[in-house]
Amino acid sequence: MRKIYLSLLLISLLSGLLVAWQWRSHMATAALEKQDPALIDIIHSLEKEDASLENTIATLRSQIEAIQKDRSQGKGRLAQLQQEIEGLKLAAGLTPVTGPGIIVTLDDNNAGAQAAQKSSPATYKPEDYIIHDKNVLYLVNELKAAGAEAIAVNGQRIVTSSDIRCVGTVILVNSTRLAPPYEVQAIGNPDVLEAAVQRSVDFSFLKSRDFPVKVTKSQNLILPAYKGVFPQDYVRLVKAGGQQ
Repeated sequence: MRKIYLSLLLISLLSGLLVAWQWRSHMATAALEKQDPALIDIIHSLEKEDASLENTIATLRSQIEAIQKDRSQGKGRLAQLQQEIEGLKLAAGLTPVTGPGIIVTLDDNNAGAQAAQKSSPATYKPEDYIIHDKNVLYLVNELKAAGAEAIAVNGQRIVTSSDIRCVGTVILVNSTRLAPPYEVQAIGNPDVLEAAVQRSVDFSFLKSRDFPVKVTKSQNLILPAYKGVFPQDYVRLVKAGGQQ
């Protein structure tokens, strides 16, 4: 920006000098007609100076245009970089997204647990009637394989570093404790995603055991952004030349 101001200042000064010398040339020509023919040399000199100043002004104007062009290109590059950043944030799950897809609901088989406890209390196992972390994990993997573009479990966005594991009677997703029912939302082609879930082994097994599981299509899902951190305990940046 300072270069532009300096260039404009030089143009203003040189323009003023050009006008002044043109006026002097005009006065010298008038005096030539009445006084001394030797003033012709002065006029020629002033004309050369005028031509030199005009060339200088033209050069400075070209420089200003080049600087302005560079700055505008710089702004365009910044806008391009910002678009690239937004695209990377979208791919990383750091922005909320919306679109068509499906909702898969997985819930514990409380009715079956109560019936089994009454009919055969000696062989009753509570873990046989609850949704485990592997059920959610297998479902998420099926959705990924079917082309789901974004997935969330009970409002927890699934990203590359997301963990799904069991701790006691609850399931941890992104280190957040979740309780049934588990609602898995997935954005993508609703027909393709639904078909993938319906033919998956784990979902079919839960249905055969009378777990209250279901799949619902939606044309307007809204998934939140991932709010956790990306662990970087071991990775290091590689400097130029391959040095760490």
